Amino acid sequence: MEFDPSSLPEESRPSWRENLQSSQNIEAIVRVVLSVVAAIPIAILVAIVAILLYETTLFFQDISPWRFFTDTEWTPLFPSRQVGIVTIASATLLVSGIALLVAIPIGLPIAIYLAEYANDRLRFAIEPILEALSGIPTVVYGYFALLVVTPLLQKAIPQLSAFSALSAGIVTGITVVPIVSSLSKDAIRSVPQSLREGGYALGLTKIESILTIVLPVAFPGIMASFTLAASRVLGETTIAAIAAGQTPQLTLNPLVPVLTMTSFIIQVSLGTVSFDSLAFHTIFTVGMVLFLLTLSLNSFGYWLVRLHQRRMSEGVAPSDGIVQSFPKLPDSRSDRPTDDGVGGSTLTPLSVGGAPLFLSSSPHATRRVDDWFPSPPVDRFRTRLSFRKGLNYLFQAISVGAIAATLLVLALLMFDALNRGLTHLNVDFLTGLPSRKPQEAGIYPALMGTLWLWGLTVVFAFPIGIGTAIFLEEYCPDRWLNQVIEINIANLCAVPSIIYGLLGLELFVRLLEPMTGGASILSAAMTLSVVILPMSIVATRAALRSVPNSLYEGGYAIGMTRTQVLWHIVLPAAFPGMVTALLLSSARAIGATSPLIAVGALPFVSFAPPLSWEGLYSRFTALPFQIFNWVSRPQQGFHDKAAAASAILVGLLLLLNLFGVYLRDRTRQKQQ
Repeated sequence: MEFDPSSLPEESRPSWRENLQSSQNIEAIVRVVLSVVAAIPIAILVAIVAILLYETTLFFQDISPWRFFTDTEWTPLFPSRQVGIVTIASATLLVSGIALLVAIPIGLPIAIYLAEYANDRLRFAIEPILEALSGIPTVVYGYFALLVVTPLLQKAIPQLSAFSALSAGIVTGITVVPIVSSLSKDAIRSVPQSLREGGYALGLTKIESILTIVLPVAFPGIMASFTLAASRVLGETTIAAIAAGQTPQLTLNPLVPVLTMTSFIIQVSLGTVSFDSLAFHTIFTVGMVLFLLTLSLNSFGYWLVRLHQRRMSEGVAPSDGIVQSFPKLPDSRSDRPTDDGVGGSTLTPLSVGGAPLFLSSSPHATRRVDDWFPSPPVDRFRTRLSFRKGLNYLFQAISVGAIAATLLVLALLMFDALNRGLTHLNVDFLTGLPSRKPQEAGIYPALMGTLWLWGLTVVFAFPIGIGTAIFLEEYCPDRWLNQVIEINIANLCAVPSIIYGLLGLELFVRLLEPMTGGASILSAAMTLSVVILPMSIVATRAALRSVPNSLYEGGYAIGMTRTQVLWHIVLPAAFPGMVTALLLSSARAIGATSPLIAVGALPFVSFAPPLSWEGLYSRFTALPFQIFNWVSRPQQGFHDKAAAASAILVGLLLLLNLFGVYLRDRTRQKQQ
């Protein structure tokens, strides 16, 4: 006897059963809305390019390109105008080079250790600490570079200036260690275990297997992490503006103050500049150069990632735990190769990325295996085993030392901030107004401005991020449109935050002034929304991909439409991961400094934005900019206030992260 759903009472029927035509109409509307939302990231990138090109064109109407590329001095704001971009570009490359020399030797050993040596318990303990390093606002690192790292370096290098490229480069390198270690670790762990086992079968130690097999296969992914780190350090603004100085000079001496491209944009933004002046056009032209540099690096890194994925899927495609191209072993003795290469088959190499990794049978080949794999020198195998194991232990010691150095930096930063600012953490400091006297200065307007900005940024960015992620994962097939949007999102992830600040300055502050009120808290929140949007999209897509396919299939099996499956099954299942990832991405809005400076944050505000409609259009300040302002003052009292404010800012980020983790776990418990 068949079951008739119509026999059920009306209240027992599934709530999602609707008329087929109505369901199709809803499906079409949802698809159109999501496609419009997904077009916003493309529109943002187009707007950035268009604005930079427009302002750069206006700049070159007054300044010849020849002077721009050949002058050796940079004084565009002085009457004797010199506009040699090579001066500030060389300073940017100098700071970036120092940063990479710090980040790569520390980050890569950490990645190898976490991927190959550390057990799960140790990995789970270390990885959150590395993530904490990346979550600390760069303005706090700038404070750390100027007031902690520079005095320590001056004890070893007396000729080091108070502002220098060396201090800025070292601390900038520390900030991107998590990027290098995390992405390199993922690339290393993606190498099939069968390759490692093949190395062990040949008698290689773990470090020899890593150096000769794992790292060459993972090389494109590791290089992608290096290029992304290089893109980040090129666009770093706050640390360079605080610790590197404001002196434009063409030099490769890391011990003297320099002016980077991002520092120049901050320097001009802190002053009063009219919209149509040469100085205004200059900061966009410098931004265009910076954008092209970071875009080139990011495009190269994206190509390397795709190359690595293609190699993993084509050359080394795991199937049932083994490599698909691995041959079937010969069954009879006559099928096996003899010592002189004569027999039913001879083993030939399988090439993966140009390197022979595996053997396959060839019934008519007569070459010896040694012809394909030349025997290493006998002395190599006569090396004492204890020495080879010693190299393995030495590398582990180096990796542990790199991890310890990273933890030491984090501990030193937090200790100094608490040591300097703990005595100032009181009610008067939290509720006080800014003052020219350090002992009377408070952070109430800055704290309220930060909370305003965070709330508005979440409201603006999250719907767009979730909608774009759903469109890419559920509605957009893996064709050219999907690839275009993905490339745009990847490029937006690597755009320096100061470029977003220039976008906000031109679009929200200048062009949309009748709607946003100019340099208002609304303009700043919309700018920060653009800053965190790429991260929100990536995080939401990762949460959606974690939903098992069986849940989709179950929904479709009982007649649900795609929209109904998303609304009733997929989004509830992905909700914990989505909320946690989105809260973590919104933390970037709390710590952002350079976009706020570009859109007109004030160093001194004697009022908090009112909790009303008028508050959206009020002038503002925020905690990161307040810290930046206090660190730039010469008085020691303001430095102590900056330390106290840094502790509060880091505390807010920590609370936000803990709340995200708690909400995720609570939701999962309810679902279970």
